[in-house]
Amino acid sequence: MNNYNDNYPRKVLITGASSGIGMEIAKILVKKGHSVFVTGRDIDKLNNFQGVKGSKAGDLTSSVFVSDLVGECSSDLGGLDSVIHCAGMGLIKKIQDTTDQEFVKITNTNLRATFLLAKETLEKMSKEGGGRFLFIPGILGKVPMAKASAYCASKFGAIGLLKSLDLEYRSKGIQFSFFYMGGVNTAFWDDLDMKVIPEKMIPVDHVASVVASALLAPNHLVTSEITVQPQSHQL
Repeated sequence: MNNYNDNYPRKVLITGASSGIGMEIAKILVKKGHSVFVTGRDIDKLNNFQGVKGSKAGDLTSSVFVSDLVGECSSDLGGLDSVIHCAGMGLIKKIQDTTDQEFVKITNTNLRATFLLAKETLEKMSKEGGGRFLFIPGILGKVPMAKASAYCASKFGAIGLLKSLDLEYRSKGIQFSFFYMGGVNTAFWDDLDMKVIPEKMIPVDHVASVVASALLAPNHLVTSEITVQPQSHQL
């Protein structure tokens, strides 16, 4: 029987927390009194994060790092019952302009890292009574877009991986949620060759509050999928 209940602070690992949606979710959960461990690539931002129980900077595509990360997180939090996976990278290019190296990098970052994180956390959470695994793949993990084939493939692959794991672990008390966020005003767009209008995008704290609310929903409710897009631009 799942003993992941509504009566105690969550013990949460958040990836991609040195910027964007991950950082904002962490701020919300810390403010609400939950135990939060953050990871990302920017060690300075992680070290300056106020209120978290612990942090570790590194590369989620490394199996050694992910194993160490989950071990340290569990130790600092006194267990683990929630994972919010926000880390990832973007790539908007035609397939003929995408190099082999770029395809390998985005697949490692968006798919392999998800595999490693799930492998290290799901069994641990199930043995500790259950929990929630929340994934933020972005809208292109749900709706494909031209000139984004490599990116979409990496996100669709990660979603397929986790949806299969949902079937394996739901009987062990693990709930999976997928959040398809489109047009969020974060630094994600800075390195992409796309014209965006920031004032027409969704403020990052708005989508972070959606994810936090789903995490903190009563245990008998499962938020399977949520799609959030700006009113001005919907796929």
